[in-house]
Amino acid sequence: MTDALNIVDAAPDRVEPPAAAARAEILRAPLVWDSLSYFGSKVVPGLMGLLSVPVFIRIIGLDEYGRFAVIVPLLMAVAGASSGWLAQGILRFHPAAAERRRQVEFDRAVTRGILGSLLVTSIALGGVLAGLHYSAFVSLTALAFCLSLLTYTVGLAKFQAQLKPTSVLRREIVRSIGGFLFPVMLVTIAGRKQFELLLLGQAVAYTIGFVPSLRRRNRSQRIGADISGATSSYSGREIVGQLWRFGWAVGLWLLLSQLLPVIDRWVIQRSTGYRSAGVYASLYEIAIRSFSFLMFPLTQAAHPRIMRSWNDGQVARAYEIIRSSIGYQAVIFLAVLVAVSVFAHRITAFILGFDDRTAARMLPLLIFGGFLWQLALLLHKPLEIMQRTGTMLAGMAAVVVLNFAASWLFIPRFGYEAAAYIFVLSACSYVAFTLCVTRFRALRTTPPVAEDC
Repeated sequence: MTDALNIVDAAPDRVEPPAAAARAEILRAPLVWDSLSYFGSKVVPGLMGLLSVPVFIRIIGLDEYGRFAVIVPLLMAVAGASSGWLAQGILRFHPAAAERRRQVEFDRAVTRGILGSLLVTSIALGGVLAGLHYSAFVSLTALAFCLSLLTYTVGLAKFQAQLKPTSVLRREIVRSIGGFLFPVMLVTIAGRKQFELLLLGQAVAYTIGFVPSLRRRNRSQRIGADISGATSSYSGREIVGQLWRFGWAVGLWLLLSQLLPVIDRWVIQRSTGYRSAGVYASLYEIAIRSFSFLMFPLTQAAHPRIMRSWNDGQVARAYEIIRSSIGYQAVIFLAVLVAVSVFAHRITAFILGFDDRTAARMLPLLIFGGFLWQLALLLHKPLEIMQRTGTMLAGMAAVVVLNFAASWLFIPRFGYEAAAYIFVLSACSYVAFTLCVTRFRALRTTPPVAEDC
């Protein structure tokens, strides 16, 4: 049997023709039903996200929500960098269900990776928070939020790689409901309008979300103890090394991508204050969360199937899944954009508690930018499957530099509305970069030859 860890080192030697039967098989139940399951995992979080923004604004105030909106993207960027290398490596190299011995070794390697990431993140983030002169309580809540998000992200990646969308669905429902209820309860009980209470409540929700995964992992390791007693073809250290070699650039890519909302909110806060940062952040959260819970399920369902098709040598099938997912996303985007454009004033008035023409103009732009970034996640899949993660990182680094320069130049001059245009510009830049370096491979209907792969 071919080693699951070495199969990606060589280009697949057979290319599946894009016959009508193969295309029909791709569009049939597996991808569609998994997408619907992942959609279910986004419905409740999406609704909770839509509800939480106006509720949080009302219980702690717009200024305090602005502080919350400035620090959360920074913490998510750190968690993304710490968990991204491991989560993406899991999606890329997870063994098939039949390879029981390899699964046991793989699970142990992932556990080591999680512990190492938790340790490094605690040291690094603790130093950063101390340098920013946050209070001890804020630092502890921020650290709890980041570490719980890190562990939760890796746990979801394992279920996604195992093609278990219903497990993702259950945990996302628990996490999202808790992420709304616990912050409201803490603010109400404490009687203080402090953003750190929101952080603490969401950290509790993430913790509750991944606790069942820990119990299941321990039970799986006990069951597999006898199986793993035999000599293994590779060690846990080798697995962690391969995950790191593939994923370190992806982790930095996630860090840089999460820095984009940090940059614009920081510049808005410096130029016009926390109130404007809170207004922009609330619209951004509503646009991205509500849109991603419609779009991202397709990416979640497609990602492991793309990787498995590639590892099995079915190159044409992998690219066909990418194109099919892009088509579905385009249809969803057009429907959402029309609805948001018609009801923009009502939506923004519900979120903010008052009518704002500037906010109403920004909302469709943020929806458009969200679509472009979801599109980019599919367009750069050829770079992922060929392990050209360094190229992805270079493109994102250039986009971050462009975003920072544009934000510094235009937001102080034109106000926080300029941030929405810069958000779209950044997405367009990364999409253009990806299409150029991949030579439009994800959109081509003709199958790539083996040498091109």
